[in-house]
Order: sequence, then C-alpha cells, then structure tokens
Amino acid sequence: MADTFTITCYRKTKTYPESQRNKMIKEYQTAMVCCDGSEADRYRNIYGDLIAGEKECMDIERPLTPELEAMLKEMFKTA
Repeated sequence: MADTFTITCYRKTKTYPESQRNKMIKEYQTAMVCCDGSEADRYRNIYGDLIAGEKECMDIERPLTPELEAMLKEMFKTA
C-alpha cells in the first residue's frame, strides 16, 4: 500500500495518500483563517500536524509525551 496519512476531524477519520498532503495543507490553512473560535482551533491543530509531517493528524491538541512533560517541569521548577 502507498504511503498514507489520516485526518481526524469532528470524530471522523479519513485516509489520504501522501501525494495529497500539500493539497490538504492548503485546505486547512484556508479553513483556519476563514473561521474563528474553537472551529479555527480544530483546523489549526490539523494544519500543524500536516506541516509537521505527522501520519495521524487530529483536530485536538496532543497530550505531551512523558519526556517532554518531565523536561518542562524541570525547566520551570522553583527553588
């Protein structure tokens, strides 16, 4: 099977061939600037995942990895 990625938006997941990534980047870029509020946030999250080359693009913010969370705690630890 060809290289693919998925986009999950409003609990619906669709698979796209990697050749469609640039098209979807443009679509979600347009969507996020044409909307506001939580809808724009959803599109912004997908757009960020697409730009980052993620294989699973989601409309929700991803939780921090344990490593990143530990690093942030260490950085902002008070004496």
